[in-house]
Amino acid sequence: MAEKTVKAKATGKTAGAKPAKGKKAKPATKASGAKAAPKKAKKKTTFKLNAPEAQQVFVAGCFNGWDAGADALERGDDGVWTCTLTLEPGEHEYRFVVDGTWWDDPLNAERRQNEFGCENCIIVV
Repeated sequence: MAEKTVKAKATGKTAGAKPAKGKKAKPATKASGAKAAPKKAKKKTTFKLNAPEAQQVFVAGCFNGWDAGADALERGDDGVWTCTLTLEPGEHEYRFVVDGTWWDDPLNAERRQNEFGCENCIIVV
């Protein structure tokens, strides 16, 4: 916990601290060992879906406000669609949108019931 510095009016001295004769008062500093918590780095996450007959594929989830057209996947020559996003660490819910229809990720068994009567897929970054 960082210490607070309170200055006495008009003197410029730190309240409650009396310097020894001939020495100047030192300003208060952070308590030893107090460090800011490290910020967790975002991580690249790749979404894949085998849908060779599809014309358009998107991924929608809590990471993009469930926008069904925000993050498009690109079709590979083998019919596998992929998209790499940079996500915050933690748990994220998502689904694919294939030609306007919401799909589950068949490669991901981790699911959670949603308010629409189906399930969202879960990915942990």
